Amino acid sequence: MIVKKLKRTSFKKSKSTMIGGLVDYILAEHDDNGKGKLAFAGSKNFLTTTVAAQKREMISLAVTHWILSWQENEQPTREQVDEAVSLFLRGMGLAEHQTLYALHKNTGNYHLHIAVNRTHPYTQKVIQPHRGFDIEAAHKIIA
Repeated sequence: MIVKKLKRTSFKKSKSTMIGGLVDYILAEHDDNGKGKLAFAGSKNFLTTTVAAQKREMISLAVTHWILSWQENEQPTREQVDEAVSLFLRGMGLAEHQTLYALHKNTGNYHLHIAVNRTHPYTQKVIQPHRGFDIEAAHKIIA
């Protein structure tokens, strides 16, 4: 498995447009060509239950986007994906944070998008996992 941290590449769009688009992309059932891509999706630690309300929660806070990719011949189960999300969040110190995630199947390998708020939903403290050395920690966690 490999892990990537995606960074904001455009500052021309507003934060709400960027995060709203990210949530829409992660949860979309089909890619731009109409090919099915969503294997399943989940969320954790939100105050609300609808996707629209959860999107508003994500927009109002500090979001980080991660991708975990399985090898080409691997097809994870829902249980394996849920476990991977829980292990990743716990290792990053974000287990109690609001998280949207979805497993996509539209490329040569299954890959998991994780969008996590670094702002704790109750304390409102912004967490900087591993004092900013989060990509190194992420590699250790998924190993």
